[in-house]
Amino acid sequence: MTSKASAVRVPLYRQVQDVLLQRLDSGTLQPGDRLPPETDLAAELRVNRLTVRQAIGELTRAGRLTVRQGSGTFVAPPPRHFPIELAASYIGGPDRLGEALASGGRTLSESLVASEIVLGGSTPQAEAYLPGRRLRRVDTVLEVDGEPWFANSVWMDDRRFPGIDRHLRHGVSLYAVWRDVYGVRLKAAWRSFAAGAASPRVAELLGVPTGGAVLLRDGLNIDENDIPTVYINRSCRSDRVRFVANYIPSG
Repeated sequence: MTSKASAVRVPLYRQVQDVLLQRLDSGTLQPGDRLPPETDLAAELRVNRLTVRQAIGELTRAGRLTVRQGSGTFVAPPPRHFPIELAASYIGGPDRLGEALASGGRTLSESLVASEIVLGGSTPQAEAYLPGRRLRRVDTVLEVDGEPWFANSVWMDDRRFPGIDRHLRHGVSLYAVWRDVYGVRLKAAWRSFAAGAASPRVAELLGVPTGGAVLLRDGLNIDENDIPTVYINRSCRSDRVRFVANYIPSG
């Protein structure tokens, strides 16, 4: 299945960025590790030094690397997590966004960008929460009144949702497909939020400048038997989106 993202040749610096991201996510490069000099990376990856520098700049803006003047580039420490306890409920749409926007007279639609089986080891975060499964990655864009606000990457067990490509089309929510086609109702297990910078791919999908501010939101959804089922990564336009946590009184 083609996509507007796959129709564009991936720039060299983006390819270098993906290689470095894989090393970061796999643990090959640990927090505090110093990256090899740009000249060494350029020779290893067979690109010029400016390409490596651009890739490092993107990862620095995203908070994955940090530059120390006179010392080099280092792997940034992981962000500290601050838990917030919220009541979980079944999700009828993209995290209830449709209902929230409809109450304000706005419309939400989901458009397919790409769908593919991913290779083992290429998505360590998703594989950590969905181990031992053949993972399918589905990329979508959520549009509000026709304007792209959210870029999503979703990982799921391809064997549990066979033939899902046949049901993915413009305007149809993934949550509706899981519920109505496969009979799987999902609820949130956890969500994490962090500030980040738009990658070239996300910038293209959302129509924002590369390196522009986005809100990164990761999460895991579980089914009615509390089995981990879907891992989601979402990039949200920071000029359009703000999340609010409402606390439910206990007792």
